[in-house]
Amino acid sequence: MTGNTMRTYRVQATGQFSGLMPAVAGQLRAQQAEHDLMLSAFTREGTFTYTPSLTRFTLRYLLEVFEESAAEADEAAVIEGELLAAQYLGSRGITHRPLTMAATCLDDVKVKRRR
Repeated sequence: MTGNTMRTYRVQATGQFSGLMPAVAGQLRAQQAEHDLMLSAFTREGTFTYTPSLTRFTLRYLLEVFEESAAEADEAAVIEGELLAAQYLGSRGITHRPLTMAATCLDDVKVKRRR
């Protein structure tokens, strides 16, 4: 952790399963209730959710990024999220199409206060 600026991000990796081995598909089907879309949340360790049909999945992370500037932190958040997602999927033998990445800096979100 280097840098002057700490920013907090919600990072989401979205993808589609592709060419799953039968054993991996069977394990995903057996564990689907634990990864239901209704359980999705942004967490430091990541939340993996997917459809029962084994078509689409999402990984959500809450990341703190330390960089010299906000622009560098924005870029680093996406890269870190993509690396974490690829590591998670690879460690479980989950094959997929290219990931779509999105990151939102919570420090930039405006909160409307009720009067």
